[in-house]
Amino acid sequence: MKKQNLLTIATLAAAALAIPFVSSCKDDPEPEPPIGGGGYTSSDEVAKDNLVAKFSFEGNMDDAKGNITGGSSENVSFGSGAKGQAFQGAANGYALYSSVSSAISGLQSVTISTWVKTSAHTSGAESWFQLLNDSNWIGNMFILQESGTPGNDSTRIKFTVNNWDAPAWKEQWMDLGGENRMVIGDDMWHHVACSYDAASSVAAFYVDGVKMNLPDGVTKRYGSDPTAGGEGLGALSFKNATRFVFGCYKQSLPGGTPDAWMMNYDGGLDEFRMYNKALADADVKALYDLEKGGK
Repeated sequence: MKKQNLLTIATLAAAALAIPFVSSCKDDPEPEPPIGGGGYTSSDEVAKDNLVAKFSFEGNMDDAKGNITGGSSENVSFGSGAKGQAFQGAANGYALYSSVSSAISGLQSVTISTWVKTSAHTSGAESWFQLLNDSNWIGNMFILQESGTPGNDSTRIKFTVNNWDAPAWKEQWMDLGGENRMVIGDDMWHHVACSYDAASSVAAFYVDGVKMNLPDGVTKRYGSDPTAGGEGLGALSFKNATRFVFGCYKQSLPGGTPDAWMMNYDGGLDEFRMYNKALADADVKALYDLEKGGK
């Protein structure tokens, strides 16, 4: 009997020791499934070798890639963002950077990816950002938001890039108006991406990870009149691209005189990224999914 009792106790003890092991295996977290065709688990993994600027606005206005530097700001603050903190603009606010590297000034193709929180305005046009050209108010690249209908959450966006070497059509204004308006002016965070591809001379636009279905008149870019034999715009070519600004136009900076319609951006920006290529549709969707999930 004593031998049998000892065997029983030994068996129970072995079983008890095994229970935590089995339980701990079941409690181990499942690995996060990858996002997108690239198998990403973090937004910083998306086209990481092509990322040339990244502003997360986590208590500072710095470019994590170090290609846009010398920053100073006026009347802007940090608010709650789509992911952590965000840039909060103001009617008289901006963030100005005195230097950009060749990774920015030499861009030939580009993708701008950012979260925006804005409302429909009744007048004027607000500049989200501008890669300045000190000899021309238009600059080298910018996105502006024009006024919409009060109570209407559609917003007219203009994405402008320039090829100063083009034979005729140096300024490329891509106007998303009318039926092509982005539905973002509802004081909610939305992910917006705009891209231009030098090889195809084609632009693309995305809202919340979804590519917009736009006419060729918006997306196909030409250096001169295609009906007269003009060819595609080709690679971007900037001029005097030495400064960068969030939240206003060149004319709204100290010493300038803005036109009446030129307004500073009073909304929010978050996770502002710039790539030196036109991202694939799947990569834009991955950025949206990952950043929405806080990754």
